[in-house]
Amino acid sequence: MSVASSYRNDHQEMIPTREHRRFSHGTLFAPRPTEASSISPEQALAHMIKVMMGTGMLSLPIAFKHSGLYLGMILLTFICLICIYCTRQLVFAQHYVAHLKGQTRMDYANVMRSAVEIGPPSVRGWGYFAKVTKYESGDLNAFLRQCVNINMFVAQLGFCCVYFVFMADNLKQFFDQTSNIHISQAGWIGLLLVPLMALCTIRELKALAPLAGMANVLYLAAVVIVLYEILQVERSTSELPAFGDLASLPLFFGTVMFSFEGVAVVLPIENQMDEPASFISANGVLNTSCFLVLLLYIGVGFFGYLKYGAAVMDTITLNLPQSSFYQVIKLMFVCCILVSYPLQFYVPMERVEKWVHRKVAVEKQEKLIYGIRFLGVAFTCVMAQLIPHLALFISLVGSVAGTSLTLVFPPLIELLCYYSKGTLTKWVWIRNIAIMLFSIVGFTTGTYASLVQIVEAFGKSDV
Repeated sequence: MSVASSYRNDHQEMIPTREHRRFSHGTLFAPRPTEASSISPEQALAHMIKVMMGTGMLSLPIAFKHSGLYLGMILLTFICLICIYCTRQLVFAQHYVAHLKGQTRMDYANVMRSAVEIGPPSVRGWGYFAKVTKYESGDLNAFLRQCVNINMFVAQLGFCCVYFVFMADNLKQFFDQTSNIHISQAGWIGLLLVPLMALCTIRELKALAPLAGMANVLYLAAVVIVLYEILQVERSTSELPAFGDLASLPLFFGTVMFSFEGVAVVLPIENQMDEPASFISANGVLNTSCFLVLLLYIGVGFFGYLKYGAAVMDTITLNLPQSSFYQVIKLMFVCCILVSYPLQFYVPMERVEKWVHRKVAVEKQEKLIYGIRFLGVAFTCVMAQLIPHLALFISLVGSVAGTSLTLVFPPLIELLCYYSKGTLTKWVWIRNIAIMLFSIVGFTTGTYASLVQIVEAFGKSDV
């Protein structure tokens, strides 16, 4: 057989024909060339743990209130294992489609697009989302790529909205308990707009790196202190319900999905490793980080709910003692989240800036970019004002964007990749359809329950 007969031309790219698309694990995860930005497995592990220790983790105690003490442990473990599996699907798919195209790295949206390109011919020719959005060309792969991008926008801006509410709640409680300054939650959200707009004028991650480094140290120290506090439990487990109300389980699901907020940065972290096999191996970075974080999540959720019971609040920082020491801890969390906001904001703004550079005249680009940045911060501020109840906001963002990115797209991508290899068996269909059905049920019920609770919560004080 000639070399040419082993390849087909697909969108001006030479892609191996179907019978030449099965690669060994060693081939797919071969070492990458070492670069200045390359990171070691230990560094990757630290990054993975860090990105999953966000505000969602601090709201897990109220998630356990929705599920019950022991059901929460079971469901949290179950959801975490599914998330790990789906994340592994995404990593394997990235290496598979990147190898087909002769690349070493690929982002989430392009993995989806490429998976459609190697899928069934009928799928490649479906629809045209680009026409709706006024693109010049495109098909189903354009549609699905935009779905991934839209969900990433929703997720990242949702995180930013949650950060507004988290900081406002903690600042309000701090000043209410330590001074004569009494400002409403809405007032604090408005005041936070000024420093956040200033921070978001910084467009380079390198400039934020020193602040981010200090914030990480503060955050880890504060988390350790919170863990020590909630482990001082005097209540018996028999005093709390082991199984919660079925109607509140969707809120549990949304909060847990929000907690796994690191899915958007899994591929960027993995792409910086020059030994990708160390990321995906049985005892590699992904499994190790997720299992360590699972233990941390169970500890925070279980003991946080056990410690405070029915009085547990939207974020566990609001339940901390009113002593001066713990008031400082709240300020430490606020400072850390203040720095984290521009880091989360960077992801959608980076894509916006690329679009501006392609579509707008050079002399107008700077003013437009800063204008969009200010409008973006103002938008998240307005959304935080509209939905000021932190736990419900977290559940809504987790149900909508977190579920799609973590549990819906990876199984779909795997089905397309297995079709490409000619190994689409009944078992592959069953497990991926089961995951997608589970995620769709969680998505719909979690979104509905969150929206209903948000409507009912209007006009009520959050703290």
